[in-house]
Amino acid sequence: MPGKLQSLTAPWWKWLAHRIIRDPIFFYPLASLYVFFLNKPLQHAPYRTVVPLLVYLFLGSQTFFAYLLASWIGGAIGVALFHLQHHCNTPYRCEDDSARNHVDAALLGSTRIPLPWPISVFSYGIEYHHIHHFDVRVPGYHLERCDAEGEAQNLWARVNTVDGLRVLKSLCHTQFRGSSKVADESGRQPQFVSFWPYSVIGLQDT
Repeated sequence: MPGKLQSLTAPWWKWLAHRIIRDPIFFYPLASLYVFFLNKPLQHAPYRTVVPLLVYLFLGSQTFFAYLLASWIGGAIGVALFHLQHHCNTPYRCEDDSARNHVDAALLGSTRIPLPWPISVFSYGIEYHHIHHFDVRVPGYHLERCDAEGEAQNLWARVNTVDGLRVLKSLCHTQFRGSSKVADESGRQPQFVSFWPYSVIGLQDT
């Protein structure tokens, strides 16, 4: 169990940094800040500087700061939706590559997240990740219709549909317990788990 051994032998400051950064309260805002504001500065510098500058010059400082805040919050929501695409129980695992099945990996290893209107207007189909992995050629503007047609034919009966309270619980998942095998030596299935105290108060999807 290399992952467990590494976590036990890691320096305390690495463990503490990991614990803080991966805490759900901090992770999504920090990830939004990194991905949408700091990552790849040379490639993304034009729209990260020109657009805010135009907002500041033509609409004023209040709108400028409101724009930055809205971008930050929107980015955190986007990171949360990306997290929900694969970090929901039960994860799809195979004992070896020969047993891996493309259809099962798409339907069982990805999620379907029904989003209410008007959030679905801005998601561009990110909630239909099972279709994306089933066939990446389906464009985002056709994903909703594809999902509706598949549901009418009962194609998504095995899909890991995550909604309601499961969304909140899955957002708190921070660790993967187990290995790449279907089950460990004790018969325990691999599972996404949450940090304490989230797991104690029930914010862990089992």
